[in-house]
Amino acid sequence: MKKVFFIATISLTLLASCRDNKKVENMEEQKIETTLSPEVMRQKEDSLKIVREENRVKDSIQQVKNHGHAH
Repeated sequence: MKKVFFIATISLTLLASCRDNKKVENMEEQKIETTLSPEVMRQKEDSLKIVREENRVKDSIQQVKNHGHAH
């Protein structure tokens, strides 16, 4: 019975240590993403605006096809 608890403890410790490393790596990636230059941020915002506008137009076209008018 002691062996089972010992093995379980070791296994859980190893799993927990692997898990923590991934969290740290993800945090580092998030820090890198948040430190973008203003120019890159503007480009991303512009591309998001373009995509939103395209989606709005597509949605309107779909509404017209479905029930004759858009909202």
